[in-house]
Amino acid sequence: MKNMKMIYFASLVMISNLIVSCSDDGSKQSKDQLIVKVNTQEVGLTENEEQFTYSGSLEATNVVQVGFAVPGVVNQVKVQEGQSVQEGQLLASIDATEFSNALLIADAGLDQAEDMLKRMEELYKKGSLPEKDYIDIKSKVAQAKANKNINAKRISNSKLLAPMSGIVSSRQVEIGSTAAPGIPAFVIVKTDELYAKIAVPESEIGALKNGMSATISIPTLNEIVTGKITIINPQADNVSKSYSVKIVVKNLDGKLLPGMIANVSINTGKKIVLTAIPTSAIIKDADGLTYVFLAGENQKAIRKRVKLGNVTGSNNVVVLEGIAKGDQVIIAGVTNLKDGTLISL
Repeated sequence: MKNMKMIYFASLVMISNLIVSCSDDGSKQSKDQLIVKVNTQEVGLTENEEQFTYSGSLEATNVVQVGFAVPGVVNQVKVQEGQSVQEGQLLASIDATEFSNALLIADAGLDQAEDMLKRMEELYKKGSLPEKDYIDIKSKVAQAKANKNINAKRISNSKLLAPMSGIVSSRQVEIGSTAAPGIPAFVIVKTDELYAKIAVPESEIGALKNGMSATISIPTLNEIVTGKITIINPQADNVSKSYSVKIVVKNLDGKLLPGMIANVSINTGKKIVLTAIPTSAIIKDADGLTYVFLAGENQKAIRKRVKLGNVTGSNNVVVLEGIAKGDQVIIAGVTNLKDGTLISL
């Protein structure tokens, strides 16, 4: 019985040694697998042109509400919403019968007053007419002329014309409806030129000047257009503390529409020193956080959060925060790395 226990104990020892041996071999293999071959690049400084990018939107340079100057019943409407119109084009009109009749009456009154003045003038020159009566008839002629002009103007105002070229964005009248002075009948949006409106933070507004060129990308149309800064609002927004800047853009083909998203890039022409690394070194995790890996002195990868700027023309990306000159950033093999992974160069 004692011999059986000794044999059993010896067997356990042998099994334990075997397990430890296998475990050691597995650890060595595991460590070998964690060593990742990478390429690195020393972080340096580069001189580049200062460039700012913003996200904004297009808006009309002018929006006009158009209404009748005289009251009346609308008898024709010539345009629809979304229709392009030219300056001076007829939009709608009201029934001008009453104004036409009033003009006929004013014409007759003027003819009568002028005839009376002509006869009275002869008497006045001969001294047979008191000056008071002569002045009175001259006043009646002037009143008749004014009455005629007023009614002629009313007839003219019965036709509503486009004050500028653009697109009808709103129509508020129909045939048979009653128009009233001061009530908008149409809204016309000027579209041959548009503004790309952006919000610029306080730290950057000092670098922008009127007349600077800007490149505007319109994602919806997959087009790139150019423009110039024309308006820099000197008053910052009370909440965001940003300044409104408008860039005028030509829209001769009419493709651009108010409300479209516009990504604006402005080159100030100023040379600045930046920290830039290849885009291949940048990793973004599932949470949207951006980071890079550095090669540490102990041959381990060190994960570093970074804040990025613009992409440069050499396919490098500007790093605003997170790394410094002289750091060894890993530019190849980053997809297999974790913080603390062993690396070989």
